[in-house]
Amino acid sequence: MGADYGLLLFAFVTSGLGNWIYRLALPLMILERTGSALNTAVVYALEYAPLLVLSLPGGVFADRFDRRRILVAGDLTAAVLAGLLAVAVTVGSSSLLMVYLAAFLLACVEPLYYPAFQGLVPALAGKRDLERANAWLQAGDNVMSLAGPAVAGVLIAVLGFQGAIWVDAGTFAVSALTILAIRKKAGNEPGERTPPGLLGEIRAALVHIVRDNRILLSGSVLFALANFGTWSVQANLVYYLSDYRAMSPALVGVVMSAQGVGAVLGAAICPWLGHRFPPGRIILVGTVLAGAGIVALIPLRDVVSISIMWALVYGIGTVNMVTWFVLRQRIVPPELLGRVVALTRMVVFLSIPAAALLAGALEQRLHNMYLIIALAGGLRIVAGLGGLATPLRSRIGAAEPPASATVAAVR
Repeated sequence: MGADYGLLLFAFVTSGLGNWIYRLALPLMILERTGSALNTAVVYALEYAPLLVLSLPGGVFADRFDRRRILVAGDLTAAVLAGLLAVAVTVGSSSLLMVYLAAFLLACVEPLYYPAFQGLVPALAGKRDLERANAWLQAGDNVMSLAGPAVAGVLIAVLGFQGAIWVDAGTFAVSALTILAIRKKAGNEPGERTPPGLLGEIRAALVHIVRDNRILLSGSVLFALANFGTWSVQANLVYYLSDYRAMSPALVGVVMSAQGVGAVLGAAICPWLGHRFPPGRIILVGTVLAGAGIVALIPLRDVVSISIMWALVYGIGTVNMVTWFVLRQRIVPPELLGRVVALTRMVVFLSIPAAALLAGALEQRLHNMYLIIALAGGLRIVAGLGGLATPLRSRIGAAEPPASATVAAVR
């Protein structure tokens, strides 16, 4: 896949570590200073809000400008923000507003960064290596999900909050320098036509999803439903394991670690599956199997069986995710990819907080996690079977986008 892709992978993992450091350090800092669960929860809300507000502009920028420069600018911005926060903490500032502002501004970088990143992958890896390229990236993301919180915790314990945040700033700076070393540019070529203005460009991508390339709409709806099912369980998993299965914190940690292991293994088999089966079939079968795996949690009692089943669910979920990334990158014209990534990602992610809140409210009212797990798994199964009536069933997902596909058709 080449040296440029290797640099992108290294930068991705490095900045991923930086994300985990601030996501752990800032809530812990608030909790230590206030002792308030509500004040701590505000940090998480502030980190989620930019995704809803800035994803669409991020997609437009990714299609309008050199994507490599966008990534460098994003990493440098995060490095500066983390550095300023580190200075403030080092000199003894205890302002909660400052921490909240830092959390919000750091979270603003991600929705502007991600569409450009996704658009850069096919330019560096090439269409033939997309399965392998996305699998390695997803594996790196899963490793950081597994190791990132532990590394962040050690840094906080050894260096304190100020030292951990200084390291955080350093990770973003390293990522920026690494991406600067990438030689290939990726953005719109001169002469490509796009509708004038932000709204016009967003409309072009929306029309492409809804009218011209409906496999994208089908996949987005399916993944939104699948996420709703998975997060109905995920959001309450710690409570379920602790209360219903009487597991100690250490055993809960074993189950949570198992999901990371399953995700890494799932990423590892993606290239093999992607070269043997159409992406639509992988996604539909995987959605049904993951739903069945969630339902199968109900009779399981011991930590080993629950860990294995949850690892399988996450492994299948990772296969589906990587397959979706590859499919999207192959069938969307390059000049639209950033906006399509932003729009489809918004649809998929909006279901997560809704699922967490609804499942939590149902458990509080009914005190029946078994019913919630059954409904969550059943929703995934129904979503997968329902996908048989959509374009995902066809083999079109394996095809290259037509060379003539442009945004010029949108009026």
